[in-house]
This record gives sequence, structure tokens and C-alpha cells, in this order.
Amino acid sequence: MLKQELGLIHIDTGSYLRAAAEEDTEFGRELNDIINVRRELVPDRIVYAVLSKALSGVSSEKGVLIDGAPRRLSQVDEVLEALSEQGRELTKAIFLDLSEPESVERISKRFLCSVCHEPYILGMNLNNPASEDCTKCGGKITQRKDDTPEGVLKRFQIFEEDTLPVINHFEKSGLLLRIDGNRGAEAISGDILKAVRP
Repeated sequence: MLKQELGLIHIDTGSYLRAAAEEDTEFGRELNDIINVRRELVPDRIVYAVLSKALSGVSSEKGVLIDGAPRRLSQVDEVLEALSEQGRELTKAIFLDLSEPESVERISKRFLCSVCHEPYILGMNLNNPASEDCTKCGGKITQRKDDTPEGVLKRFQIFEEDTLPVINHFEKSGLLLRIDGNRGAEAISGDILKAVRP
């Protein structure tokens, strides 16, 4: 919604990393072990490389919405450096504040097409992922390996240990926009738009 309303380019670092983790290369196998086996955050050097590459492909006239970085305090300077190298600066850090039970409930219902990556939500636009195909391209509907309840709980633990310091950092710098994430998408995006519109 933000991407469409503000004309932004969405850079989802997690999607870039998960796509690379599916490749049968040394780098892909390393990422698969980190993301899907150990369920840990990837090293900062990889996040920096992925973000730099993604930013270099975006026209300087377009604003960007970076999703999934920085995830730990040690990545803050690298993300800011990647932006600066492309003549950009961080204008706002948006934190969707969501409880652990609600995180588990929502994320464990997420599915996507293995071909075109069309998103599906169990109980909304998906009833039985085992027997339904993507309505957009006919591809197989799958779930991310870390979107199980166990995977989400592990990610929430990592969030509390590694990412909360990032939230505190941006709060102290005055760049943080804290939004109640326990509501619907329209209410959330409405509050964000009120705060960030030029």
C-alpha cells in the first residue's frame, strides 16, 4: 500500500536472501544453512552486499522502501553507508509493533506461489495449500520454511535480542515511527501515510 500510494520502489532484503538460498551454489548453500536450518540472521557483510546491489538498480529519482534491514545494531551504519553511496539518506524508520502471539498467528498463515511469489493467507484467499494452485500463474503454493509456529517463535526471540536495540537507536535519533501493528493493513498504512507524506 505504501509502495503504491507514495510511488516507492520496495526493496525486500529477505526475499533477495531467500531466493539466493534456493540456488545450488556455495553461497546459496551457506545462506540456506543460516536462514532455513539454523534460523539465524545472516552476517552483516551479506546484508550490505544485497542492499547495495538492490539500491544500485534504482533510479535516484525514485524513493525506496527498505524492508528487513537493519536487523541488528551492527548493520545500522552499513545500511546508512549503502544509502549514502547512492546519494540517499534515511528519512524514517518504521516499526510495526506487534505482540508475539499475533506474530505467530499471522506469519504461520502466510503462503506464496513458488513460481511468481503471489502471496496467500490461509483462511482469506487460501483454504487448502496442499490442493490449490496459484490463481495468478498456476504454480505450486508453498510456505516459507521459517513461517511455521516454531520458526516464528525463534525469529521473535532473535528480534528481542538483536533488533530491539535497532528500534531503540532510531527512537533516540528521532527517526522512529512506531505504529500499532495489531490492526488491519488499511489502518496501519493510513497512520504511516499521515506521518510520512511530504
